[in-house]
Amino acid sequence: MFEPQRPYFVTNRTIQGRLFLTPSNIVNRLVGGVVARALRLYPVALYAFHFASNHFHLIASAECGDMLSSFVGYIEANVAKEVGQHIGWRGPFWERRFSAEPILDDEALVGRLLYTLSHGVKEGLVSTAEDWPGLTCIPELVHGQKRLFPWYDRSAQCAARRRGQPADDASFASFNAITLTPLPCWTNLSDNDRLTAAAIAMEHANATAVDAREGKPALGAEAVCAQDPLSVPNHVKRTPRPWCHASTVEAVRAFKAVYREFVAAFREASALFRTGHAAVEFPEGSFRPRLPFGWHVGPTTLALAG
Repeated sequence: MFEPQRPYFVTNRTIQGRLFLTPSNIVNRLVGGVVARALRLYPVALYAFHFASNHFHLIASAECGDMLSSFVGYIEANVAKEVGQHIGWRGPFWERRFSAEPILDDEALVGRLLYTLSHGVKEGLVSTAEDWPGLTCIPELVHGQKRLFPWYDRSAQCAARRRGQPADDASFASFNAITLTPLPCWTNLSDNDRLTAAAIAMEHANATAVDAREGKPALGAEAVCAQDPLSVPNHVKRTPRPWCHASTVEAVRAFKAVYREFVAAFREASALFRTGHAAVEFPEGSFRPRLPFGWHVGPTTLALAG
């Protein structure tokens, strides 16, 4: 159930928790190029992001649910291809479908931002959020920087290689920026005030994460970058996906009630659709089931092509 304009907290992890996204200048450029390209292709509002060594977080919204799904799918597919080739990995890259939980209110939205900014610090990998050597939104969000990342046209590069023409990466690179959208609760602030609010949020995230470490020293950025990207951590934290993110119990309960009604309506529509009622309407925010190969939707019923 994807609601238009609703911010979502998007997460996915690499298969087996392997450290495929271990930070390096090359990996940061490749991942940044994919994210910047995705923002050019899909009308999605990206509020914040963080790429850890074996997972990522995005806070984003879109005008329709399939657009958000396409945006995240594009990032996952191209990160898997680009980074997988760089580190020499062949096979599945991501552990499961991405998780996208709705964020129901402004307080919860700021809370998700703090959670995103605290990554690397709360795990004891670096001392402050800015020390994280991987790709994060801190330069854009806190400092107002505009970074350009390369995107490589691999199809054109492959065609040139088959023709025996020069096919170096630089000849097929274009550069795009990752442009963040201000948090909905910060849209009334000036640019300087938004930067100040983001800096305060980062400092708060740092302080909270350091307290959670209980005095344990940080591993350090150099040691993080020295990790083997094909290695599997000794322990991978796994927690159930939440229904949503909200600042009150009442909001969560209300969301659960709405979601149960949505599921019931979808199942009813799906059952009719499977019996051949092509004109059945699915609830808003859902994905219409795909048809079996060779079938198409007629004026009122499903039919085999030809």
